[in-house]
Amino acid sequence: MGKIYGKTSVRRRKKKKRNEQNRLRNIIINFRVSPKEKAVIDARIITSGMKKQDYYRQSCLFQKVLVKGNIRSFDAIRRSLRDISEAVNRNPDLSKLSTEQQESLKMILQILEYLFGGEQNQSR
Repeated sequence: MGKIYGKTSVRRRKKKKRNEQNRLRNIIINFRVSPKEKAVIDARIITSGMKKQDYYRQSCLFQKVLVKGNIRSFDAIRRSLRDISEAVNRNPDLSKLSTEQQESLKMILQILEYLFGGEQNQSR
């Protein structure tokens, strides 16, 4: 009976891998694609020579995203701007915004630049 609870039966925890900023990556993100989309994504991953997780992470973080204006996207923009406005009213220093708020503001500005100005729309 003593062997059941002995040291040999206790699992040793592996040390978690940390990224370059010494942070754990422990969040899982899932999404669905069609078989055709998966084939295209897999071909791009193979061509890149990267690991799948690295490819997905880089793609999500650094690719431009085309947002088509609809009620859902405008509501999300309105909510984000309201949150950012409240944060700025509390502390006018924009560098004190959270990372999420900074990224939201950056994306909102990119969307608005695409919709209402910018180099691409001036040539039309």
